[in-house]
Amino acid sequence: MSINGIGVGYPTWREAGKTQKNQAGTGFAGRMAGAAGNGSPVRNRQRTTGQTSALEAYQASAAYGARSVKPAYDTYESENYRIVPDNEAGCFDIYNKQGERLGAFDYSDCKVRQDSQTGKQFLISEHGTMSYDAVVMDEELKEAMQNAMGVETLETEELSGFTLKTHSGTGIQYLVRDGEEGRGGKVLLQSDADREKYEALAETYFNQYPNQIHDKNAAYIWADLEIKGLARRTEERVISTDYHSGIGNGGGLTTWYKGRTLEEWAKTDPKYTDKATGFSWYVRDGKHPYMKGEDAEKFKKMCEETGESWLKKFAEMTGTIQHLNDNTTAYVGTNGTVVKSKDGKALEIDTSSMTYDMIMNLLKNL
Repeated sequence: MSINGIGVGYPTWREAGKTQKNQAGTGFAGRMAGAAGNGSPVRNRQRTTGQTSALEAYQASAAYGARSVKPAYDTYESENYRIVPDNEAGCFDIYNKQGERLGAFDYSDCKVRQDSQTGKQFLISEHGTMSYDAVVMDEELKEAMQNAMGVETLETEELSGFTLKTHSGTGIQYLVRDGEEGRGGKVLLQSDADREKYEALAETYFNQYPNQIHDKNAAYIWADLEIKGLARRTEERVISTDYHSGIGNGGGLTTWYKGRTLEEWAKTDPKYTDKATGFSWYVRDGKHPYMKGEDAEKFKKMCEETGESWLKKFAEMTGTIQHLNDNTTAYVGTNGTVVKSKDGKALEIDTSSMTYDMIMNLLKNL
């Protein structure tokens, strides 16, 4: 999940996932009920010889559902994965053994995509413009998905439209949708070693740049950016690459998005203004806040003078980080929103299909 507008690709429920054990149940209402102990049954179903592929099973089920009911699956658990269906939304929420949500995967997208260069296999679900979830499909996850769907095999196709890349500093891989390199893609933590490297990189940011990075969430954001080639470090400071970030780095470069500069997009994108500071920002594609040109430089200079992290300040100003009260904070990302309290409790809301304005209105009513 990425915090919108600064395009950082940081899973905002990362910390929340460590204290929030994924609740059984289907969808938002189910997870709410799960908090009270009402979970969906877990059924380790055995595959039956002669069954069709997952895609064919889904299509047949969906066709039948048009006449009667929607496809219905049960929660399935393996040693390292928990697969929770949302039968209303038609997707699976997948969690790892740490309780971290790996993403939401539409039933119709449950197939293997194999990279011809490396042989690696992926589970990918696309949710619209510049939004998708992706995980490496190891043998355990593949078998778990087959059992969850009650099929003999998952359909396999060659990976296309995405490129697998590797961060030279850590060796951690990430997947990027072709044409969206400026967004950075999805970081793939495939082992405990990858996780340790990711944690160590975040610690480096947190400890080495106290004047810029004031909390661990920001440190994870910068680590994520660096892995995807969207940030670099000097001895004195960290810098986001201007190709991706909505806020410039003062180097005189121009930010481009889909073949047009941000200045061009700003002529037609909705504009918002912060009453407290007078700074304005715009929202692209109904989801991604950004600042442009001179305003961005003035904003960063203001944050330097006050000693604040401009990354965090920008998120707070645009509402992608909201302090709902003294005890509760909401983190808005591309694939969902997490509402977290100081006692460690967290509630995850799927807002991936909602626009920026819809999410802001939702949070006002919480």
